[in-house]
Amino acid sequence: MSQHDDKRRRLLGRLGRQLAYSAPVLALVAGGVTLHATVGEDETAPGLSTLSATSLLFANAHAEAHAEGGAEAQGEAEAEGEAEGEAEGEAEGEAEGEAEGEAEAEGEAEAGSADAVQRPAGYEPAYSESGENPPELLARGEELYYDTSLSTNGLSCATCHGSDGQDMGYNPTFEEAFPHQVAMAENQFGMSEVHADEMVQICMVAPMQGSPLDWGGEALPSLSAYMVEVQRRVSGQPHDL
Repeated sequence: MSQHDDKRRRLLGRLGRQLAYSAPVLALVAGGVTLHATVGEDETAPGLSTLSATSLLFANAHAEAHAEGGAEAQGEAEAEGEAEGEAEGEAEGEAEGEAEGEAEAEGEAEAGSADAVQRPAGYEPAYSESGENPPELLARGEELYYDTSLSTNGLSCATCHGSDGQDMGYNPTFEEAFPHQVAMAENQFGMSEVHADEMVQICMVAPMQGSPLDWGGEALPSLSAYMVEVQRRVSGQPHDL
């Protein structure tokens, strides 16, 4: 009876030691730690004599490397997508810029034709550049000076050159009597000097992007006569405005 009880106690003790080692061993093995768990001096717990976690460590490292590789691949894919988007945006911007540049060049080419702004052959102006123009001609010229319908972009003569006698936007050469040099006429139309009516036509087709006025109509001499008086005012001479 006592021998049987002794064997029973030894068996229960061994099972207890197995359970005591199992929980920490499993936790440490899951963390990738190499264990060597020994029971007593000569006995080793069954199934836990030597726990080499080399394979577990390798598997864990492989999983981490796979996760890192996946993150790197995702980052590279995102970077490539961003680079492609930027390249497409730059290409579209360059294409739009080239199209706008071509449109501007075409507009400048059209505005650069001196035939539309120079006095035609046989033309006789219906105003005087020496002054003394009829008041009704000056009154009509003043109306046209503020008329935005002469342009296609909402500008009027007053937009660039001031209103209510606040003259602005004229180069120093404007103080000289007509005909005189006008930078826009020289740069865009190759005209060394212009008469008042030619200057009006240049403003119509260049900054105002409209059509030149009829050389035989009433608008051109009216506005030209008004600009003669503006020139006198700017230069400090007596004027009829």
